[in-house]
Amino acid sequence: MGEEGNPNLIYIVADLVEDILLRLPLKPILKFKTVSKQWRSILESKSFVERRKSVQKKQRILAVGDQAEPRFEGDAEIEMIYLQSDDATTRPSLTCDGLVCIPVPDWVNVLNPSTREFLRFPSGPSHYGIQLFTEYWWTIFPGYWAMGFGRDKVNGTYKIVRMLFDFNLFEILDVNIGEWRKLSPPPYKVQTTRKSACVNGSIYWLDSKNRCHILALDLHTETFRDVPVLAPPPRYTPLFHIVNLEDRLAMVDTSFSPEWKLEIWSMDAQEETWTMTYSISLSHRVISPIYLKRSFTPLVVSKQGNLFLYDSEKRLFKYYPQTDFLCCLSPDICVIAPFIENLVPLGSQPGSLVPKITTSGLSYLQPGCVPKFSSSQRSRIESLIPNILLTSTLVSLIFFGYSYKYCT
Repeated sequence: MGEEGNPNLIYIVADLVEDILLRLPLKPILKFKTVSKQWRSILESKSFVERRKSVQKKQRILAVGDQAEPRFEGDAEIEMIYLQSDDATTRPSLTCDGLVCIPVPDWVNVLNPSTREFLRFPSGPSHYGIQLFTEYWWTIFPGYWAMGFGRDKVNGTYKIVRMLFDFNLFEILDVNIGEWRKLSPPPYKVQTTRKSACVNGSIYWLDSKNRCHILALDLHTETFRDVPVLAPPPRYTPLFHIVNLEDRLAMVDTSFSPEWKLEIWSMDAQEETWTMTYSISLSHRVISPIYLKRSFTPLVVSKQGNLFLYDSEKRLFKYYPQTDFLCCLSPDICVIAPFIENLVPLGSQPGSLVPKITTSGLSYLQPGCVPKFSSSQRSRIESLIPNILLTSTLVSLIFFGYSYKYCT
């Protein structure tokens, strides 16, 4: 009997398959990549990767910790994701769209916690006899490079930037290509002791001398431009830094007079003007303040409008703007950055450590833990799965998903 006479054979168009897979949890999606070439193509397509980012219901924060003893499991507004990595604890890192870039001596590591993939690139000579002080290690990259990591918003590729001003070395690396290329020199030197921030396809650094300017690099055109900080400017204390807050460039500063408070300024991307979005009093709220060593970094704003932030003493806070209330959620937690699930493929290299997804977070495993099948094995697996079983599962998902949508 031919295919036309088989009553158990049901065909579902690729667009509908993508809509169904879009609503599944992460772990089944990773496993479904081995079902067929068509499904793998769907799950690794740019459209699916971008749509998957938009369906996430809860704000997430990536932290370093032991899966067996998480420091904080989250609350009704956020979810904590944990990554077990010594490098992430002791080295400064850069993040963009859920990917983590950790420069270490002689190497630059890029990992995708969502897909369990890990890449490393040789950084070449980076020390030049410079001695690093361990007490400032969390703000200084190996060799005193000014580092940047971000996404080209035009073609979707991720790029790493490094600049060593004392030796006139300026380079950029496309993660998909894996080779360093020369970059045109920037118009002025930037601070190497402050992290950069990537927002909307550009990487931003603080000017090292004239603190009324921020240096921006467009990752698509690979050209620098100057971003003036218009009045009223922040006070520029030693704790002043820039971050990506809700896809907007933000300046974060701590003032001490007339009171100890945290100020956050956000930039309008179109007009490049600044507005103070938060002014949080810290007096009598944080025990034993050490002004010159304690910095605060905003993370995410929940759907309820509450701000999550952490300080350099490894404490996680939650601020309620409506009631002007600040509370400590965890007294000891190593936060990395906001986290967004990203299915962009990197392609693990042989011999590298890959992150493992667990119900409570992420941990490192040796390669080979991710299921991989040869073409012959995959064909045999497909032949053993009846079409009626596969399509019935999809139809059930359609029925319950769309019934719930239209009946509520």
